[in-house]
Amino acid sequence: MADGAPPDLRPPGAPRSRQAHLKDGLLLHAESAALYALDPGEAAALDALLGRDEAALARRLGALGLDLAPSPAAPDAAAPPPPRALALTVSQSCNMACGYCYASGGAFGGAARLMPEAVAIAAVDRLIADTAPGGAVQIAFMGGEPWLARDLIRATVAHARRRGGARAVKTGFAMTTNATLLRAEDAAFLAEQGFAVTVSLDGDRETNDRLRPMAGGAGSFDRVARRLAPLLAEAGRLTLSARVTVTPDNLDIPRTVAALADLGFASVGISPMLASPTGRGALAGDDFPRLLAAMTEAGEDWMAATLAGRPHAFANLATALGELHRGRPRSQSCGAVRDYLAVDAEGRYAACHRFVNDPLGQMGDLAAGPDPAARARFLAERQVEAQPDCAGCWARRLCGGGCHHEVLHAGRPGCDYVRGWLDYAIGAYGRLMAARPGWFGDG
Repeated sequence: MADGAPPDLRPPGAPRSRQAHLKDGLLLHAESAALYALDPGEAAALDALLGRDEAALARRLGALGLDLAPSPAAPDAAAPPPPRALALTVSQSCNMACGYCYASGGAFGGAARLMPEAVAIAAVDRLIADTAPGGAVQIAFMGGEPWLARDLIRATVAHARRRGGARAVKTGFAMTTNATLLRAEDAAFLAEQGFAVTVSLDGDRETNDRLRPMAGGAGSFDRVARRLAPLLAEAGRLTLSARVTVTPDNLDIPRTVAALADLGFASVGISPMLASPTGRGALAGDDFPRLLAAMTEAGEDWMAATLAGRPHAFANLATALGELHRGRPRSQSCGAVRDYLAVDAEGRYAACHRFVNDPLGQMGDLAAGPDPAARARFLAERQVEAQPDCAGCWARRLCGGGCHHEVLHAGRPGCDYVRGWLDYAIGAYGRLMAARPGWFGDG
């Protein structure tokens, strides 16, 4: 800061232009989500225009071959294709009592119940029938806690394998579980079927037991730790990761990642809690600068390990760097409604697993199939092109407008955090490309 200049009090990554963002000599072209390395003189010239003269900035970008033409990423929301994936809510019940649970204790605000086998079979049959031979589908088992429906999971997988094989459709499987009910034979089954398994944990023993107690109040950490060994032993035949829900009460992310790595997880993903049915656990206000600082600290731990050629479990930065390298602009934050849907125990389709029993995300039922009008309307309303709050944000094509469920229920309290995290990730990308370009696997 020059002598006498006022301090820059903007949060990291604060929007200066909807056209572009600069970080450490890297230019993000906002509409294409592509990164360009600039020489110092060009970077300085563009920096002088950001937030000051949008017309001159557009001309200079145009001279570089970068204009603000509409992105080709906008989907044809009027004709959504058949979904390629389903989240089967096989258990609308849970044996735990996490205070922040998006599923309201696993029952999604309704009566606790398990999915009838006929519903699961019908959902799988329609998914595979709507997939062309030679294609692939993904089936995720969700809850509540899915292992409360153990027999249904096994029967559904066997049925999907048979139906997929008969139609030459490849079937893949995933599960999110609290792992407290996992048996050794379950781990063998998951490995045999090549599952991607995500285990929900929120930190070390003290932190996790405070935030994720069993339904009777007992801690869950030791119970999970005892049951992980068979899963870890099968690491070569399945994909295993941990998922951490971050609330104001567990913001020491480096400590959390280290604790779960010590349990044996090679991949730990961090998911900030922005909306919960009770309001408990949701991040707000001053929590977001703390979150960004903690994520950045974990990112620096990952960078130090990666630059030294060592593995590190923090998955968020690796994911962000991969997305930046691909440079593919988004119209939505995820594939919900466009590529996948959830099915509840009643046989009703929802926009994703978080919209079960939520009227904002209802998408038809198994009797008639996914509702094309509801899907088209949802996609048209939720794509980033239709979001006024996103129009002036340089990060819009990277984040895609945010999680649909969170935005509809909580608005956009975390946008400064998201931009700050992406700003940090762009800088990390430049450092990694300079020091270890082979990490990106291009050659």
